[in-house]
Amino acid sequence: MKFSGQDAFETAKKNLNRLMQQWTVSRSDYPTVPHTPKFKLPVSGKYFTIGSCFARNVENSLRTAGIEVLSTVEKLPGDFFEIGGEARSGFQNVYTPGSILEAVRLATTQTPYNAIVGTSDKSIDLLTSGLKPMDLDTVKNIRDSLVSMYQRLPEADALILTLGYNESWYHIPSASYINRTPSHVTLRRSINDFEFELLDYSTSLNLIEQAVNLVGEVAPKCKIILTVSPVPLSATFSSKDIVSANQLSKATLRVVASTLADKYSQVDYFPSYEIIMNSERAKTFLDDGIHVKPEAVDNVIRQFKKIYLS
Repeated sequence: MKFSGQDAFETAKKNLNRLMQQWTVSRSDYPTVPHTPKFKLPVSGKYFTIGSCFARNVENSLRTAGIEVLSTVEKLPGDFFEIGGEARSGFQNVYTPGSILEAVRLATTQTPYNAIVGTSDKSIDLLTSGLKPMDLDTVKNIRDSLVSMYQRLPEADALILTLGYNESWYHIPSASYINRTPSHVTLRRSINDFEFELLDYSTSLNLIEQAVNLVGEVAPKCKIILTVSPVPLSATFSSKDIVSANQLSKATLRVVASTLADKYSQVDYFPSYEIIMNSERAKTFLDDGIHVKPEAVDNVIRQFKKIYLS
């Protein structure tokens, strides 16, 4: 973006939110990040989310606010997960630009069981997150539930697409960007089938743009809200320290989101990342320093509703 010096001063004069606010956040308040939406969304509309655990938080908050969410799957028993516990969802999480594209492709896939590896009694779906190896029939049934969910994407009035991070794993035999690190012993035995890729700006942009265009084909009336997840990398496979690796990841995806929002009329960027990251940290993040507290997500949804649904 380039314009004359005179135009720069004229733009500055008209921008009521030009100066950095003094972020004085009390115990009862979160910062408000002003945003002018490119479009409005129907209050009674149908919404779909794709993304990491923060996208699941957004889904839950939307449901609580009485908004219909199509991206819903049944919870799985806790013993289906590598880290057990109560029955839960989350296995549908997607984190990287490549895995987001793979997820959107499930809406029209002709190969519903692509990227499932292993044997009949110990199989792993590489497009899911956190599940342990299980018998092939069970793994296929879970994949069927994901395909059925994504086949509802054409019904959506709006898609909230949450970009997670740029540290990516690729499965060479299935030509797929996957949703899990190949750390399980059964995957490590075939580690040469996997590649690690630190996605740069141009590659990340290309992958998300493909996803945006595919959504346009599948659901031509669907508006797309891009966000960046505030949930940081918990570990890095790069040679960088984790703080620098995470900052590079978020910065890369934030610029991708802005580029696509500027390019496409049906795409907007909503500053949930900025709202969370400019809030008091102890009030916003759980004790693990990674996941966001439900009340902080609820605040994001309140601002979202005020901007897009009012």
